[in-house]
Amino acid sequence: MVSDAVTIPVIASSGAGSVEHFSEVFEKTNASAALAAGIFHRKEVPILAVKEHLVDSGVEVRMQ
Repeated sequence: MVSDAVTIPVIASSGAGSVEHFSEVFEKTNASAALAAGIFHRKEVPILAVKEHLVDSGVEVRMQ
């Protein structure tokens, strides 16, 4: 994995189409963070729904 080959944080980007995709990033990779834009710009999923899902999945999230 990229995160094993570098000493800087790795941010997963692109392709999220559901709230589950966000938790999968942290379950299946060593990414330090995940980002998304299109899913929110198109109003497919509210940001709060993603944050709540991540908290429920045990991922540390900034809620403010």
